[in-house]
Amino acid sequence: MELTRPRDSVAALLAVLVLAAVARSDGALCDKSDKAALLAVKSALGNPPALSGWNSTVACCSWEGISCNSTTGRVTELTVFALNISAPVPAAIANLTKLQTVNFAYNQLYGSIPAFLGPHTLPDLTFLRLDGNRLTGTIPHTATVFDLSLVGNLLTGPLPATFGGASFGDVDLTDNQLTGDASMLFGAKKPLNALHLSRNRFEFDLGRVELPEAMDILEIDHNMVYGSIPAAAAARKWLAFDVSYNQLCGPIPQGRYTHRFGAKHFAGNKCLCDHPLPPCKS
Repeated sequence: MELTRPRDSVAALLAVLVLAAVARSDGALCDKSDKAALLAVKSALGNPPALSGWNSTVACCSWEGISCNSTTGRVTELTVFALNISAPVPAAIANLTKLQTVNFAYNQLYGSIPAFLGPHTLPDLTFLRLDGNRLTGTIPHTATVFDLSLVGNLLTGPLPATFGGASFGDVDLTDNQLTGDASMLFGAKKPLNALHLSRNRFEFDLGRVELPEAMDILEIDHNMVYGSIPAAAAARKWLAFDVSYNQLCGPIPQGRYTHRFGAKHFAGNKCLCDHPLPPCKS
């Protein structure tokens, strides 16, 4: 009788373990409740052809635009990007309670931004992108995610008061119809590094804010911001800086990095002066 060689036994055992791990991960790669929620999302979006791969015969974590936790199989990312879908934001998203990222940019979503799109309902959500849609109404007070991008919608009204206590890293509200005071987004100890408020109707005193220590992008052009540019701006290593077309006055703080930006980044204000604009009058 021929004895099995130890090396062959080890190889066979490894093969069994690998197959078991694959089977276990395949089972985990589709939490049943999350799969049902995703199918409900697809239905609410009108079952678009681009999401035909979202079907009950395939593990949901292999679907286009979906990522999952490799251990639990819970859905962590939901991306439906630039599919020209016309629908409200699907309510079934609220059932995907382990989401970290939601990206529905460049569709034709309409209606208001639902209150469940925030850490109150989705406690792990840190990235919300709804750019380039047709969303209306005010921003809900729950939308306090670390990276928030709502560019190019039809949003109106003031920012919610909850934004003053939120911990943002990147906020982009460009090209909406938002109004009122946005100064609550500033603060020396806040982690905010990029703030984009261009082409809205915000009105606040820029000279009274404290620039966040991490901030290296500030774009607030085409608003009604008044006051002066904070002196601290001179020492910052700006990657982007634009305060044009507001109601600002006074000397432009002179620093190595503010000198990188030409006159167009300061133009159209009430009485800003000094490089790269004409000198201040004595």
